[in-house]
Amino acid sequence: MLSFSKLLLLALIVGAVWFGWRWVSRVNAIGRDRVAAKRRDSDAATRRASASRAAPRADPQGAEAEDMEKCPECGAYVAPRSAVSCGRPACPYGR
Repeated sequence: MLSFSKLLLLALIVGAVWFGWRWVSRVNAIGRDRVAAKRRDSDAATRRASASRAAPRADPQGAEAEDMEKCPECGAYVAPRSAVSCGRPACPYGR
């Protein structure tokens, strides 16, 4: 036989389960949002880092990079505009 106290206890149990389920769902949603925000932040940081690596940086002294060339006489790699003679008579970089 169902009494008022049994119905009240049943209602309290159902309410506790309902509010507990809502609380757990809210906590999971907040956790998913935080993980997604961290992922977006790390992706944005990765994109910024790759963009900064891809973008040419200005040299503080104003010098540009120069390709190295192999000296046909001695085989050393030198920068053609700033190379000095290796001391051999046929060196093309003699000054």
